[in-house]
Amino acid sequence: MSDLPWWKTGAVYQIYPRSFQDSDGDGIGDLRGIERRLDYIAELGVEAIWLSPVHPSPQADFGYDVADYLGVDPVFGSLDDLLRLIREAHARGLKVLLDGVFNHTSDQHAWFEDSRSSRTASKRSWYIWRDGVNGGPPNNWASTFGGSAWTLDPPTGQYYLHSFLPEQPDLNWREPAVVDAVLDVLQVWFERGVDGFRLDVFNCYLKDEALRSNPRRWHPGGLFYGYIGQHHVHDRDQADLRDVLGRMRSLADAHGAVLVGETLDENFRYEKAGDYVGAQLLHMDFHFGLLHSRWTADALFKGISAQLDRLPSDGWPTWVLSNHDFKRHPTRWGGGDARAKAAAVLATCLRGTPYLYYGEELGMPEARLRRSEIVDPPGKRFWPFFKGRDGARTPMQWDGSPSGGFTGGRPWLPLGADVAERSVASQEGVGRSVLETYRSLLALRLSCAPLAAGSQTSLSARAGVLSWRREAPQDGAAPVWVAMNCTGAEVSWTVPRGETCARVLFRTGTGSAEGKTVRLAADEAVVLESGPA
Repeated sequence: MSDLPWWKTGAVYQIYPRSFQDSDGDGIGDLRGIERRLDYIAELGVEAIWLSPVHPSPQADFGYDVADYLGVDPVFGSLDDLLRLIREAHARGLKVLLDGVFNHTSDQHAWFEDSRSSRTASKRSWYIWRDGVNGGPPNNWASTFGGSAWTLDPPTGQYYLHSFLPEQPDLNWREPAVVDAVLDVLQVWFERGVDGFRLDVFNCYLKDEALRSNPRRWHPGGLFYGYIGQHHVHDRDQADLRDVLGRMRSLADAHGAVLVGETLDENFRYEKAGDYVGAQLLHMDFHFGLLHSRWTADALFKGISAQLDRLPSDGWPTWVLSNHDFKRHPTRWGGGDARAKAAAVLATCLRGTPYLYYGEELGMPEARLRRSEIVDPPGKRFWPFFKGRDGARTPMQWDGSPSGGFTGGRPWLPLGADVAERSVASQEGVGRSVLETYRSLLALRLSCAPLAAGSQTSLSARAGVLSWRREAPQDGAAPVWVAMNCTGAEVSWTVPRGETCARVLFRTGTGSAEGKTVRLAADEAVVLESGPA
């Protein structure tokens, strides 16, 4: 049907390993648990899985503080477990992406331990060390997790830079040996069978050579949370970053692998994502305009357009509704099953690659945790103004038992309050469930030429209905219209362009279609094959 690469036609399923499936009863998900659930993932209809970090780590930031890029943390299993998981995934036609956390390491990484040992250490230049200024840090840069981005290390009397926790010192990407070392890490994993990487906050790799202070930015929250009180023009998004990305892309292409990036900005909207995709750059980059939109046709239209308008001609969109850093969309948008199923249409029927977050296919909402249950560092620091990311990271709900079928022990985070209703066991085989909606849509996406590989036009938001048109690449298939009622009441929508509704391919509700007119129930979405009027 199409000669597009897999990452343009398939969907990616993000797994937070601590929360997916525990195989040994310690309450923490692991690699053998993921392997046990590969058949479920393959039957869902996705093309690839992306694993949040599984490398050895002190877990100061739950794996985003890596102590060894080539190993596996014992809490998740062994390197053999990971290699077997990759083989078993491949046997089911699934690709495997790892999380590449290369902006910073753990302060327990051997590179940093050498770097901080003395001012003349062999890897001193692998991190960013500077003398203080006027008795304080070298500049005004703020940490994403609060406070200064600089910590004084008394043994050598210099400050080191950390864009996140002090336990996460930033690598110095202006040191050629660092670039070579990271490329070597990628090479090893590609040779081990990994199909790609999600690059954590990659736009932070390079910093201003002179380490100039960031300009101040007026924001009411900046008085409390200094990070958003700055324009981050000197601690990220440097012009020569593109050269580094070009080297990474060449290596990935040589192995048939894919790179998807996560940009960081002070708005947490990742609006610069389009600047880093293209033939000599990343294959894809996350843009979260849609994730941060309200559930109205106008707002969703703007969220979609925000990404599409910034993409270069050779860029490729990504669609993300939830992930491990933000509140799950069934809670963010509300609306129950009807809206969760409409959101599934939104994620899977736009031109681009959908990244689905584990449990999204069940309509899993954000879990409400007590303060004593919070383990996420920002949540512990900023409670109650920000309650952390734990509510989006609670265990996968496989069945209606108290542990949700996730573990035989005590789960590392409590499950949500709706385990019986939002579980695989309660939804599997139930025709109108959220789970079966995702399965049907992912199958339709692969079998319908316009959805699998077609162009996208006529994005519109009118009278509470968001709609767009998908046209087949060159095989003569009829075009497809997608229409979503984003209101709480029944509405009518008319097929535009002198076309008519030839056939309903999929719908999430109980409305009707006749001639040019489609009746859409509240929060209903429909996929139509159109024909001439």
